[in-house]
Amino acid sequence: MIEIPLFNSFYKNPILMDLFKKDSNLSSFHNGTDLSHIDRDFFEKRDLSIENRELLYQVISSQYSKTGLKIPENLKAIKNKGAFTITTGHQLCVFGGPQYFIHKIISVLTIVENLKLKFKDFDFIPLFWMASEDHDFQEISSINIFNKNLYVSKEDGMGVGKLNPEIFTPILESLKDLFKNDFRFKNLESIFSASLSQQNWANATRYWISKVFEKENLIVIDADDVKLKKLFLPIFKNELEDQFIYNSVENTNSKLRSLGYEPKINPRVLNLFFFEDEKRHRIIFEDNVFKIGDMNLNLKEILNLLNNSPEKFSPNVLMRPLYQELLLPNLVYVGGPSELVYWSQLKKSFDQVDINFPILILRDHFNWMSEKSYKQWKNLGFSDNDLAIKPDTLIKNYVLSSNNETLDFKIENELLEKLSQNLLAKANGIETTLEPSVNGTIKGMMSDLDKVKNKFLKALKNKEELKKNQLNKISSQLHVNNKLTERVDSFIPMYVKGEKDYIRTLKTYSKPENKSIKIIIY
Repeated sequence: MIEIPLFNSFYKNPILMDLFKKDSNLSSFHNGTDLSHIDRDFFEKRDLSIENRELLYQVISSQYSKTGLKIPENLKAIKNKGAFTITTGHQLCVFGGPQYFIHKIISVLTIVENLKLKFKDFDFIPLFWMASEDHDFQEISSINIFNKNLYVSKEDGMGVGKLNPEIFTPILESLKDLFKNDFRFKNLESIFSASLSQQNWANATRYWISKVFEKENLIVIDADDVKLKKLFLPIFKNELEDQFIYNSVENTNSKLRSLGYEPKINPRVLNLFFFEDEKRHRIIFEDNVFKIGDMNLNLKEILNLLNNSPEKFSPNVLMRPLYQELLLPNLVYVGGPSELVYWSQLKKSFDQVDINFPILILRDHFNWMSEKSYKQWKNLGFSDNDLAIKPDTLIKNYVLSSNNETLDFKIENELLEKLSQNLLAKANGIETTLEPSVNGTIKGMMSDLDKVKNKFLKALKNKEELKKNQLNKISSQLHVNNKLTERVDSFIPMYVKGEKDYIRTLKTYSKPENKSIKIIIY
């Protein structure tokens, strides 16, 4: 396994990078970005009442029962004081979508094991939060495998967790066709097939995740539940009455801009949705009127609606973190780079409604590379860190370094400089008004010389076509156009290749607090 730093190569967002710097300008925008900030005082502030813990247990147990899955052994621990969750979450991408869906969960499992070693008298529970209330069907409905994009089409509507899983049957059929000659796919095929027989897409997602991570005691929660929404009623009410998310995030964004940063998200005036008629409607607040589709409600009317039907109200991207942290005895949120940037905009919102802000940890990053490809890369003369550089840049640097004499135009530049001086001297001896014309001619000659050099470089690069093709082929296993392949390609091929070892191998190399991508050589 080799590691390549993520910052200043794949990730260059100043907010993201500065979040993890000691004594940075952003230290007041979070509660810590590594596990060293967790101590007994941190535990006490994040404990839940026995009543809320019991409610969590009942809701999650019921969800597992409806899915036909065995209730995870460690779920009972959530009823006990001193038991805490380590959480990540994601959209309900069809069969996981891109690989990093899996990598988020691996990161949580690793952190739980690390904390168990450090704090033996506390309990830690890995938890996956399903974004079942999202309604953007396009973002969950495709999977990229063997450079093929498998997808189904449908208009956005209800929260995706309520979708009929059979919608995704065509994708499973395509997967079966792709792996028709590989018996190793049979187990995963049976898992996916069984998931599609579930009542809804949230249950289907819980099913296949639980089967893939069967030995890990991972808890999967769907917070789209009326009992859980009732716990959040005071926060919903606060948002409707005072639009506190907008006000606090706008204040934070102003501070970020004053420090030279550009915030990722600008808040809406009201950060709530409403479910009705199988649609997720944005609640628009204008001129003291709450607009939901064709409905226009005043404050009293919408508060009555909230009290009578809290399950119809849904937090948006900025309010969801508050909902999560209110419900859970959570210590750490593991997120991707974009998530952590917008979480940094929310600390003031948390403080305003007295909800504890968690430790933020950047999810782990992984990539797989064959031993043959890695040896080929080294034989080409490139380093591990060169894997992060665009192939075109590498081949250009290689050509320049290996053809120094051919591309050295020092003599030609000196001759041109001497010619320039001679011509200017002659022009001044005849008529000073000739000087601009001579300068223009010299400038054109210098430009033409640069063009000749670039043509030489291009010709040499073409001579290195084989090396260029090898570079592109190997580099594309890690990133294309500086976008990591783990953000595009499915986990399925590597899982099928080594099903028994897949999760164990990722856990072996997992180090979430290292801001690096781990390239596993197989």
